[in-house]
Order: sequence, then structure tokens, then C-alpha cells
Amino acid sequence: MTDYEQAVGFWSYTHKDDELNRGRIRELAKRIADEYEAITAEKIRIFVDKENLDWGAEWDSRIKAALAGTTFFIPVVTPAFFKSLDCRREVLTFSGHAKSLGLSELLLPILYVSVPGLEKDSPDEVKSLIANCQYEDWTKLRLEDEESPAYRKAVARLAERLVAILERTLPVASKNEQDIESQEPEEATLVEVMAQMEEAFPRWVEVINEFAAVMESIGNEATGASEEIHQSDARGGGFAGRLRVSHQLAERIAEPVERFHALGNQYSTELVNVDPGVLTLIREARLQALSDEDRKQMNEFFSSVKGAVAASRANISSLREFSESVGSLKGLSKAMRPLAVKMESAVRQVLDGQAILDEWERLIDESES
Repeated sequence: MTDYEQAVGFWSYTHKDDELNRGRIRELAKRIADEYEAITAEKIRIFVDKENLDWGAEWDSRIKAALAGTTFFIPVVTPAFFKSLDCRREVLTFSGHAKSLGLSELLLPILYVSVPGLEKDSPDEVKSLIANCQYEDWTKLRLEDEESPAYRKAVARLAERLVAILERTLPVASKNEQDIESQEPEEATLVEVMAQMEEAFPRWVEVINEFAAVMESIGNEATGASEEIHQSDARGGGFAGRLRVSHQLAERIAEPVERFHALGNQYSTELVNVDPGVLTLIREARLQALSDEDRKQMNEFFSSVKGAVAASRANISSLREFSESVGSLKGLSKAMRPLAVKMESAVRQVLDGQAILDEWERLIDESES
């Protein structure tokens, strides 16, 4: 088996985007695979259909293997991509593993349609991750005829870049495999990562706690406003009465909503920053022979991580209920709409993060079994 045959890719996109582009997004994956084979004389498998059981099984297998083999991930980025919870979670999950292994290049986004706010310092952490990658810009190429010279040359360039990336990352992937098999990692790694986590993890937990408190405060205000509207209707206040209550609610929650929005962004940022370290820590803990004291400290940290994961999972239903109630506020008044949008964004950031947390729990459970 050659090095090239080890490569497996995942094509992440929304079916609606592919439908709107008359199947051209799926076709692009096939053309890249064909061009790759033409360049290397080796086949490469790109999993395209997430509804196919093979996609999910191979994804789980590659992630569970800590990307020890060469695995690349190509998100086809559009405005709809960032509204897809599954697509967002896939980016976060893959990115964390790739960064923890020094394989960040294996995340290769294609910007297919221009996306507002796709900037390196975007408060949307998924947008920030994509913007910080060296993505391929296809916003104009997608409009070209698929048989045109410009389009075919672009496909060739993308396939050539993929070949180059895999050639650069194969030595890193091979070293990761050797480290896992030899069970002799560098002794300093675990201590260094543990020190980083001791500083970073508590910051993230603080954000979680404040986020929940601010959400409860906003929820109480909204509940009170709902009662005021009910009373106003009973008095025959009509739409004027509802509008008055809505404006008053907007004024009362404007500041908490700003804080809520900022905390949602901070939650996602802190989580993405912590993720590679936690993954490294879990992986290294299995490889190193630890003293009783170090093992105890490690187990305490893992216990706190699992506690945070369980608490976050328990809050999912309340977060979704809150998001649904926020959606109903949009129609109350123009003043409420921008506030509702910010609250929905904050909730989405936290829900996105559950995929990362679930991965931590799965890996810790595996390490303890």
C-alpha cells in the first residue's frame, strides 16, 4: 500500500446548496478525486453523502484513531453552511483533533459563496476557524462552465494543493502513529499541557456559569413581559399596549443581551482554545507511566471535565427552549428583533460546543476502560 492510498477525505456541505447549484458541489468532489488520481496514479476516497452509513462509520473511525492516518476535511462554505448545526460541529470536531496533532493543514475549506463576516477575528468561532485557514476561493469559479479551461485548471490546482498538503503532513501523521505504538512520548509534554489546562479550563467554566446566570435573568424579564402583555390585553390595550411592553422589555434587557452575546462568543473561543490541549492531555495520559500523585491529579481533572460535560448536556433542553422563546420575541417590535438575533447567536455558539464536549467524554471513557 502506498502513502497515497492511506488518504481519506470528507466533503462537508449542505444538501440545499448542492440542490440550488444543480448538483455541482457533489460533482466537484468527484472531479477533484479524478484529478488527484490523474496526478498520483492512486485512487483517493472522498466521502460525500453524510446520509450514507459509510460516511458516518468512516468519520467515527478516523476521529477515534486521532487522525493517525492521513485524513483531510473539505467544508464547502456558504451562508447556509454556517446555519447547519451538523456542518458547524464537524468543523469544530475535526479542527480540534487536527490542531492537537499538528495537522491543521488537513482542514481545507472551499469558499463557494461569499459569506458576510467571514473574518479571522469573527465572533463566530466557526467563521473564525475557516477564515484563519488558507481557503480556496471559488465564489467566481463556481459560475464558470464545468468544462471551461478556467474551471478545469482550478480543479487541477486544488488537486495539486491537496497532494502537496498530504505529502507535507504524512511525516507528521507517521510520527503520531509511532508515538502511539511506542508508548514513549516526550515526558515534558504532559506536564506542559496540564499546566496550560490548569489556567485555561477554569476560565471556560466561569464563562459557562455566568452565561447560565445571564440567560436566567433575561428569561425572567421575558416572562414578566409576557404577563404584562396578558394583562394589557385583558384591559383592552390592543397592539399599542403590546408595543409599549415590548419597548420597555427591550430597554430592560439591552445591556444583559449584550453581555449574553459576548459570553456566547467567549464560550466558543475559550472552548476552541482549550480543545486541542484537552485532546492532547487525554491522549498523552494513556501513554505515560504516571506516579500515583500525578495519576490522582489527572483523574481529578478528567472528573471535572466530565462534570462540565454532563452539566452542559443537562442544559441543552433549556437552551433550546430559550432559543424558541427568543424566536417568538422577534415579532413583537423592531426594537426586539436585533436583540433576539444576538441571543439566538449566543445560544448557537454554546450548542455548537456540545460536539467538542461529547468527544472529550468519549475519549476519557475510552482511556479509563
